[in-house]
Amino acid sequence: MHPRKLFSLIFVLYIGVSTGVVWAAGVSSLETVNAHTRINAYDGPSTCVTCHTEAAREMFQSVHYQWSGPTPNVPNINGNAGKADLGFNTYCGTVVTSRRVACWACHVGNGGVPTSQVSADQLNNIDCLMCHQENYERKPAPPFETISFIGFDNILRRWTLPIEDAVGNFKFEPDPSKMSISIVEAARTVHTPNRATCLRCHAYAAGTDCGKRGDLGTATVNPPKNAEIHMSPEGENLSCQDCHQFNKHRVLGRGLDIRPNDRPERLTCFSGGCHSQTPHGDKKLDDHTARVACQTCHIPLFANLNSTEISRNWEIPVFAAGLFNGQGGFKAEEVRDSNIIPTYKWFDGTSQVYALGQVPSKNAAGQFEFGVPNGGVNSVNAMIYPMKEHVSNSAMSNTSGEIIPHSTATFFFTGDFDRAVMAASQDDYRMVDIHTFQTINHGVKPADNALDCGQCHRDLSEGQLPRMDLQGQLGYQLKGDPLQVCTQCHKLKASKGFKEDHAIHVTEERFDCAWCHNFSRPERKLGNTSKRSRNGQSNLQGDGIGRRWEMGRRR
Repeated sequence: MHPRKLFSLIFVLYIGVSTGVVWAAGVSSLETVNAHTRINAYDGPSTCVTCHTEAAREMFQSVHYQWSGPTPNVPNINGNAGKADLGFNTYCGTVVTSRRVACWACHVGNGGVPTSQVSADQLNNIDCLMCHQENYERKPAPPFETISFIGFDNILRRWTLPIEDAVGNFKFEPDPSKMSISIVEAARTVHTPNRATCLRCHAYAAGTDCGKRGDLGTATVNPPKNAEIHMSPEGENLSCQDCHQFNKHRVLGRGLDIRPNDRPERLTCFSGGCHSQTPHGDKKLDDHTARVACQTCHIPLFANLNSTEISRNWEIPVFAAGLFNGQGGFKAEEVRDSNIIPTYKWFDGTSQVYALGQVPSKNAAGQFEFGVPNGGVNSVNAMIYPMKEHVSNSAMSNTSGEIIPHSTATFFFTGDFDRAVMAASQDDYRMVDIHTFQTINHGVKPADNALDCGQCHRDLSEGQLPRMDLQGQLGYQLKGDPLQVCTQCHKLKASKGFKEDHAIHVTEERFDCAWCHNFSRPERKLGNTSKRSRNGQSNLQGDGIGRRWEMGRRR
């Protein structure tokens, strides 16, 4: 049994003994032998919270409920931030200036706006079935109002929507027409979160299947082994929380474009407890694991089960019939792609993520950055990760240089982006391109499908163009001109190619990388301090350029 599955089984059995609820291995839902079987009516989340008050209190403080939280891994943000307040992304904009019903289909709240202070009303707003019942479906509840807008195309359209109060509160209710079991049976047969309940929301981030993350879609609920070995029923059959472990309803893990952390610890393939840092049994491969994330070699392509959005244009509206429960609405034009080779960037677990009220930085392409990984070739905790890139456009204030939080709801109703901007601000503005990086973590393929050496190292690529630029973009550069670097130690000789040169200098002679390059690798315990320059001083403490000495045995 996979070690993470074994841990989960032990944990759930412990919880079962302590609460009187039994869960059998291999069964997909909790076997309710006492309280749950006595549920005869479902009166909304309070039905669950009555008995599970402490769990609701834990959830109340979580990012899943608050849509905001601490930002310990985003140095450019002080304090709390998230979708509910300072969040603005390259996909949907922000909830701050939009009707909540336009954005909260996936919020774990039952329609009420979260507050900072806990109360009975707030606890009873936590919709437990969103995470604990895969058969649960819901819809906005009355009272309703009819609203109408004339769109950019001069067509008058009407929508029937729940009435939101001045703060944005409304309610959801179960939707029996879309459920395969009754709501009472749903409450009786709640279960631990599984792939289906997590992907109920995460698969549809940005409003379409696999649209946002690029490595998560509805197909990930039961993926084939050759596309996702961890979550495939034919593979490890892991649940999301096998890696994204929860502690008091606080989840581990954060994509680099996300602002808050439920838990500040960094989630990697090693910290999760499944893999050691020498998993291959091959020294050459294991030498890479300190600086190359497992995902880099083991996710050669992403968006291989569903296409994903790579760009959107708010200036081109497209009518989408499925919005607002089939009443329709406008969306920005999106461009999608499949089987994409990732971009590769250093990432140390921290990132710069745009927050409302800030002036975004500009990249070399003239795009304004919304999510950038921190780290480089010399960063202690950084590793090379595969990334998705997404580009969109938005309105930038000509006065402040800040991005204007346009009303996504207004755009949904009218298809008029200028009107959506004016609903939030009267500032003069210009349209600018905005860009984000996103880590790719799902879609691990079987080991036989991993990248080979030549797909990354030009000297081993046999004429094929490598997928990453190790020297130009990732910082693996010589610390000077080859004439100077090589003649630190010996007379200039013709290169025998990367593989043989590296073997001589590192494998045989044990020279630290910094003798030739602009970085060091202390974890490899290299150095070769036994070799001395002609003046008797070790060359490792400085750049060594221009120093020469003869290593007689090799001359």
